[in-house]
Formats: sequence, structure tokens, C-alpha cells
Amino acid sequence: MVKTLLLVDDDPFVRGALTRALNRAGAFAVVPAEHGRHALQLLDTEHVDVMLTDLQMPVMDGLTLLSHLVERGLRLPVAVMTGHSIAPAMRRQLHAYGIAATFTKPVDVSVLADELQRALDPDTVGRIRGITLFGLLQLLEVEQKTGLVVVNAGGQEGRLYFESGALVHAHTRGLDGVAAAYEILTWPDPSVEIFYKRRAREHTVAERLQGVLMEAARLLDERGRPGGASEPVAPPPAAAPQLPEQALLEEALAIDGALGVALVHATSGMALGQAGGGRELDMDAAAAGAADVARATIGTLGSGDATQDIMITFGKRYHVIRFLKPDSDVFLFLVLDRERASLGMARHRLAQIARRFRL
Repeated sequence: MVKTLLLVDDDPFVRGALTRALNRAGAFAVVPAEHGRHALQLLDTEHVDVMLTDLQMPVMDGLTLLSHLVERGLRLPVAVMTGHSIAPAMRRQLHAYGIAATFTKPVDVSVLADELQRALDPDTVGRIRGITLFGLLQLLEVEQKTGLVVVNAGGQEGRLYFESGALVHAHTRGLDGVAAAYEILTWPDPSVEIFYKRRAREHTVAERLQGVLMEAARLLDERGRPGGASEPVAPPPAAAPQLPEQALLEEALAIDGALGVALVHATSGMALGQAGGGRELDMDAAAAGAADVARATIGTLGSGDATQDIMITFGKRYHVIRFLKPDSDVFLFLVLDRERASLGMARHRLAQIARRFRL
């Protein structure tokens, strides 16, 4: 549930602009007040979860308002903003009131929204560990989440906005839309923070998430090759025909004894597409395990060598990994029932299908 923020500022322009911006951001529902006394009146009638208040105001200033909150025993999280530098004595006084955050005017609205959500609603903010960025975005799609994913890498920041599981907007310092998404997804060693309930002001991405991730995986693959591109690669023209990935996966699933098949990016561990599986075969988990095997195998190869396929035999199943190209880390992963499958024929058919992918 969105928390209600009481915004207290005597400047009608600032108050209106911040109210509109924070409401659009989706992190808070804003109730505006023009000074401290008005804020106290609203607290008598409105449910308020958090507060952002100016310090310098007529009628009742911010410090007097804070003292009234203490007298009333109200322990809601509070952030303050001011157009003046904060002297050490003032800072100590604010600390005594338990102020969660302090901002100096003029404020950057996007930064303000991030910091307010971190300080005043920390349960809706998380730093992501133990999962790749590709995997996180897939989870957001599956769970149909709405929010903002902030990605930092090498001094750069990128923003990816989701609404009900769909990627709707991407932004970096110099790019917007799907080009920005490709740029962000190919940054090495990103740190990721997610702000739930945040909404984009504009929608600049119409492509489906899986298509964006597949193109980003291709770009990562190209950059990893000797002589590969070191600069961002422009996305393909909008009119370019879509590759029939799902049709080829369905064709692989028709191989005798096949239980499930996935197209997997070894570096990220992401399943770019899949067919089959079910209650007894979690293809996402199986593909992640196959990616671990593929990465370990790639890491042991000497210069000029390449892996074509990998076979793993279990009690009831065969797992077959078939790389699309000798210099690619994208592979087809096929799970076979040992009682019904011919391993030799399955490997032959999988190799034929792999050659038809044009990643």
C-alpha cells in the first residue's frame, strides 16, 4: 500500500511541483500543507505515514512543527529541506528530533524521490545480491511488479522502469528507450537497487522484455569476442524481422524423448526462451545449472579451442548442452528421458536446429 506523505512548504510553486512529481513517481501519496500550523490541523484529520517539511516558513516554522510532534508523541519518519546551509548546532538539534534525511533546495526531484523512499519507506527498497540483473528483470516480469530498477556501474547510472511486469522506460545520461536498456544491460559488474511502487513519467519501450534481453545478450557476446565492439552497439532497426526462436524451441521439443528445452546465455545464466518442462522439471533451475556447467567448461579451454556440446547423464535423464557457434556463450539446453530418447539422434537433431538460430 502506498504511504501518505505530508509535504509542508510555504512556497506554492515548490509545494505544487513537489506534490505533482512525488505523486507521479508513485512512491508516496502526497498531502500538501502551506506551513506548520496547517500541517498540525491536517494531522488531526488525516492519516499520515511520513513527513517532508521545510524549515523556514511563516506562521509556524519547521522546528516548531517538529517540537509539536514530539509533544504529541507522534513518531512518524520525518525529512527536512532548507534553502540555507545547516549550521552544526542546527544539525545537532535536527538529530535530536530523529530526522531521517536532510535536503538542500533546490532539490533534484528524482534524487529526492529515491532518498525519501530509502529514508522514509525502507521496506520498499532493496539492494539486490545473489542474482544477475537479467534474472532480476525476468522475476519482475513473472511477478508482474511495478517499480524502478537503478543500475550503477563504472560511475554510470541507468534507470529501468517496470509496470505490471512490463519494461516501459529506460534512461541513462545520454539515452532513452530501448537503446538505453541495451546500454544498461551490457554494463559490467553492476550494482542494483530496486524501488517498488515507482512509476515512469513516460513510456519509451514498446519491445517485449525477452526480446530486449536477447539482444542485450547478443551484444554482450559480441563484446566478449576478440576484436568485439567496445562501444555501445545500435539496436537493430524496428522493421527487422523477428527471429523465430520459439518455433525452433518447439521443434527441439519434438525430438523423441524431449522433456524440455531452453535457449540459455551462459554468462548471465538467463534462459532467453524455453519450451516444455512442468511440475517435475523446473526448466529455469535446470537451465541455471546448465549455465554453471557451460561457464566452467568455457573457463578451462585453451586458446583457439571451443566447445560444441556437453552431455551429462543422470539416472533417468540426459542433459545436452549445444552451443550455437564455437565462439558463442549462448547454447541450447535439452533435457531427455533416457528410456525414450536416442542420444545420438537427439544430438544430431539439436545440432541442426542450433545452426538455424541467428543470434
